[in-house]
Amino acid sequence: MIRIAVTTVALTLVQTLAAAGQDLKLLGGGALVFGFEGGDTEQELSGYLEAERFGFYGGALGLVSTDIDQKRVDLYGGYRAETATGFSYDLSYTRSYYPNDGGNCCGEIALALGQTVGEALNLSGELTYQPEASLAGIEVGAEYFVTERLALSANLGTFEQDTGSSATEWDVGVKYGLNEASDLNLRYYDQPDTDGRIELSLTFETSLLGR
Repeated sequence: MIRIAVTTVALTLVQTLAAAGQDLKLLGGGALVFGFEGGDTEQELSGYLEAERFGFYGGALGLVSTDIDQKRVDLYGGYRAETATGFSYDLSYTRSYYPNDGGNCCGEIALALGQTVGEALNLSGELTYQPEASLAGIEVGAEYFVTERLALSANLGTFEQDTGSSATEWDVGVKYGLNEASDLNLRYYDQPDTDGRIELSLTFETSLLGR
């Protein structure tokens, strides 16, 4: 009788874990970035691992760069969803660590919104807030798919600075999908106190579990 009870409990536990595993999604990805600013060049390599279940997600991202002070680890989590009408929302918190530049740095709360318009246009907006520094920011953007693989996009944002003023940043770019898992990107960034920055990047994402 005891063996039957133990076996029943074990089978129930296995079935429960299997059912939970069917709902669990595990993603991995990364990017190789070549940056050009003035006469300087910089290379970055990043990778991330993320788990998601029922819209709740958490993950870690690591970045190494030829600029040693920019080496970073991000730990993040949040909730995201999308409606049948193409409206999406994503509420998240990210904590950044710079091992070569002060260690534990800062956290950021973000609310990202998106809306598809027809089959080719995606509109986006994002609100950010850094609790420790009491700094807020807002950014809006648009992405238009010329073909299934080729897309043009632009973003415009305003961000509060610790000097008490605000800074406006914008970027434009083109993306080409090499396949279902990888994209080639070329972007130009215009930021205060810089000569402008050009980035050429190769990004990829793959499903390790689920999807």
